[in-house]
Amino acid sequence: MVAGSTNNFEYQLPASPKFFVGRREAIRQAGEVFAKSGSVIVLNAQSGWGKSSLALRLKKMTEDSGGAALVVDTRTVATTRFVSSVLRKFGEQAAIDGYVELPSKPSWASLTSSLRTLSDSTWLNRGPLFLMFDQFENVFRDEALARQFRDLALGVQELDIPLTVGFSWKTDYVGWTEGYPYQLRDEIRGSAHVITLPTWGPRDVETLLRRLEKESGQRLSRELRQRLREYSQGLPWLFKKLAGHLLREIESGVTQEQLLSEALNVQTLFEADMAELSPHEREALKYIARFAPVNVTDAMDRVSADIVQSLINRRLIVSVGEHLDTYWDIFRDFITSGRVPIEDSYILRQAPVSVARLLRELEKDGGDSYVVEVAERFGTSENAVWNLVRELRLMGISSYEPNRVSFVDSVRNASDRDSAIRTLVGQALRRHRAYTTFLEAAERSGGRLTFEAFARKLQDVFPAVAVSRDTWVSYARVFTYWFEVGGLAVIEGKSAKVPTDGHVAQTELLNRVSKMKTRGSFPTSSPGPSVALLKALKEAPRPVTQLSKRELVSLRDLLRLGAITEGLDGLLEVSRPELIENGKIHEEALQNLLRQMPGGDAAWIHLADDPAATPQLIGEHIKKALGAAWSRATTISVGKHFRGWVRFAGLVTSTRRKPQAINPDREGLF
Repeated sequence: MVAGSTNNFEYQLPASPKFFVGRREAIRQAGEVFAKSGSVIVLNAQSGWGKSSLALRLKKMTEDSGGAALVVDTRTVATTRFVSSVLRKFGEQAAIDGYVELPSKPSWASLTSSLRTLSDSTWLNRGPLFLMFDQFENVFRDEALARQFRDLALGVQELDIPLTVGFSWKTDYVGWTEGYPYQLRDEIRGSAHVITLPTWGPRDVETLLRRLEKESGQRLSRELRQRLREYSQGLPWLFKKLAGHLLREIESGVTQEQLLSEALNVQTLFEADMAELSPHEREALKYIARFAPVNVTDAMDRVSADIVQSLINRRLIVSVGEHLDTYWDIFRDFITSGRVPIEDSYILRQAPVSVARLLRELEKDGGDSYVVEVAERFGTSENAVWNLVRELRLMGISSYEPNRVSFVDSVRNASDRDSAIRTLVGQALRRHRAYTTFLEAAERSGGRLTFEAFARKLQDVFPAVAVSRDTWVSYARVFTYWFEVGGLAVIEGKSAKVPTDGHVAQTELLNRVSKMKTRGSFPTSSPGPSVALLKALKEAPRPVTQLSKRELVSLRDLLRLGAITEGLDGLLEVSRPELIENGKIHEEALQNLLRQMPGGDAAWIHLADDPAATPQLIGEHIKKALGAAWSRATTISVGKHFRGWVRFAGLVTSTRRKPQAINPDREGLF
């Protein structure tokens, strides 16, 4: 029997049905197979991707529909009589429970007689029958045993009862590289409906994030949630492993801020992983980490198959095609260097030109600023500033301190701070998965890669992140701009190329002065033309010199709102990739920007409570926040335009009806 987990984040055991997440398509396919008589399914995926969890979920689904099910662990199978013994146990229990009526003289002496007994049985129409052989890899060690299961897969299809027999095995089983019975394996798979499990999607990860918040008793910060999404790579077991580690750290008193500053404090997790290994396993892991990704055949020349399989079963190494690698880039660096490096699987969302504004404020403050003060100077919220701070921290430019942002010593003490920043950016991104992906893709494309092509590759790097195609292109553009800052790429139009040897980056962030002025109140004009310009720039960034006079008027509001920024190449582009998706305004993203404007939050709340609030009342909130001395007409104008903006952000407004004049001649009045 296969045992399930006792909580949401017990990654060593398959998830019990109570804690199961996702796999809707796989369940749908299995349901269609269960409706047929004498059918076979095969569950295929890499280690830890949820095959056993799905098997337990299908068992529960069968039982809920009035049927009988059994999931058997086949790792300890040692004799060919195992198959008929399991069929006997399953058949007799199904008869006791009233699902089938066995023939008067059942025989279970062999596979042939067992199948004949089932064939002669009468199904009592109570529900489907499901028999699953899980953890099937070891069966292939014995060809005679594998042949028995092959014969079972072929023979069960002759039965006239709704019995489905299932098999589950890993697709990263290294034993197959040593001549295991491919033919028998393929005959089983060829006779079955094969369900191949992908990684988790964003919706599945979000479900577990909510459960993690509930179990930890605290709301996870946006950055911590995003870090878990990006680190887990859509792998069920890795997310659960990280989540369980996070719970233990929080229970021990570690704050979320500390976890972020120390890469989730995974060093203790890695040390626990290593402590469980034997000396031979430890040496094998170090060898694989040192040369990863290493070809399976080359690894077998140095390490026995049993040890490699043991490391895969422990989920410390994974199979990537014909190569072996550690389960996480950070873990690989820990093994080879003995330390945990800065994060290297995050998404950069803020373009360098946006972050440069914060860098210049830091420079004015001598390299150490309070976030609340910077927010006041920018006329925005602390959250907006923290979004910029996040990028500096990830690339090692700023240290992790509560409520503050400050240069690390190597930047603070540098004679040329711009050069020091470029060096740190280059060092951080060289060990980033996105940069490795960029290099590999560019190499296959003649040394050059378009933003569109890079965006498609990034989706594979971050399978648990759900955004639109346009947003992925924006992420690709942001990453590439930072690559250029670090001297790792050269941007030319809508593509980037790998620089030649000896290339020296020249981008200046501290000394760069934007020609665009963003001071003044918001809003000053109707939002319609501004939204149209925003969509146009999302589709095709342009320099300010190519804008019409009318567009320049709209640009002022977009700049003050923080929706538009000037790229390093002088092109105007959308500052937040998620602001426009599939050609439409993302209402929540726009709402966040509006509420960050001076007086915007109070005005938004007022309109949410009273959709008919007059333009003057709304304008008064903005006037008060700015300390302005506006006339009544100006106040009404600003309030009117703000009401227009909130409608684009999804908030419904209405006009207050004027009281009707009394007509004394109306019949029935007196």
